[in-house]
Amino acid sequence: MLNTKRSTSSEESHLSLKYTSEQLAWLKRARAFADKIPIEDVIRADSENIFFRELFQKACQEGMGALPFPTTYGGTGGDYVSFCLVNEEFARRCVPIMSSLGVHVLCQEPVYRFGTEEQKRRYLIPSSSGEYLAAFGLTEPNAGSDTAALETTARHDGDYYRLNGTKTFITSGGAADYYIVMAKTVGEPHKPFASQTAPGAKQDTITAFIVERDFPGFNIGQKFDMLGMRGYTTCELVFNDCLVPVDNMLGEPGWGRKVALSSLAKGRVTIAAQATGWAQGALDALISTLKTAYRKGEINKDLDGMSELVGDLAIAVESARVLTYQAAGSVDTGEPDVTLAAMAKMTATDNAMRVATQAISILESAGLEPELLLERIFRDAKAGQIYEGTNQIQRMLIARALLK
Repeated sequence: MLNTKRSTSSEESHLSLKYTSEQLAWLKRARAFADKIPIEDVIRADSENIFFRELFQKACQEGMGALPFPTTYGGTGGDYVSFCLVNEEFARRCVPIMSSLGVHVLCQEPVYRFGTEEQKRRYLIPSSSGEYLAAFGLTEPNAGSDTAALETTARHDGDYYRLNGTKTFITSGGAADYYIVMAKTVGEPHKPFASQTAPGAKQDTITAFIVERDFPGFNIGQKFDMLGMRGYTTCELVFNDCLVPVDNMLGEPGWGRKVALSSLAKGRVTIAAQATGWAQGALDALISTLKTAYRKGEINKDLDGMSELVGDLAIAVESARVLTYQAAGSVDTGEPDVTLAAMAKMTATDNAMRVATQAISILESAGLEPELLLERIFRDAKAGQIYEGTNQIQRMLIARALLK
């Protein structure tokens, strides 16, 4: 079995120059948590497409489910760099709850930033303990991360809004207890917002709602058995005159784009951390396997012939890590750098795909052994290049920021 443990005194000395003692404590906690999970469970979550809810709850109980939020709402008061370190370690070991944990925190962010005090206490506190699992409802069959193209509608009706439409490829959708949903509000808004609009004027704006799983008119649609990112109950969400109380509006009418972008910018940094973990896991597997084969005499030639390629892969991993933690650091300053987040997400996911591909090519058929996790990382990294805004879109966003 592959030995993925990398904790050495020299490594710890090196890390102490890059991170604070608090950040290193979260890194060690995440590493210990990840390394205790049997490799058989990691493989089964992927092969059978199973979500381990109990494992998710355990991670939350250890403080990882609301790490960047204050203790007032059940969080642990950590910073975003610490949360990225947790995500990197979980991805390195392909922990079955990695993506769900990232999305869970992504969903708490808008509640914390835009929610009422009642909403914060109702949703953040049980989320921190893992009693609640959250999912983010933005992507639609005809709209990815482009809020302008959304077709799901919300129409005011007394004490409720009626939501109609479909969301797709929703991570944790099949297991979540509540959802942050973006919908296009149509018709007259409810009071007190109606007084802010000229008489007879119609609203056609994107608004955010907190939708609970048991609201009338809400249903789980098609469940996806995908190439990568398996084990996260990814599915469709279907709204058929779904009754959402007015009190469950998040922010104000028309704030949906603001709510979505505030979460997605941080979400891209989280994905960059995960992708850095994938790349590190692939590099670990390659190096460990080459060393073992050389000691056993299974590699008859000297390893020097591969040293240049392995060195390039190590540089790719570290370059992604530097960009990722620069972006995470900007979040902790209170002024997230959206362009840097796009650079980090694009670089880290592209590099993860490159490292996994090269590792499998070097090891040939041996690289496809499930215990190495290389083929899973290969499949997950491809998904990472697509979701939260494709890498082609990231390049456009970067160019737009530079040329505006």
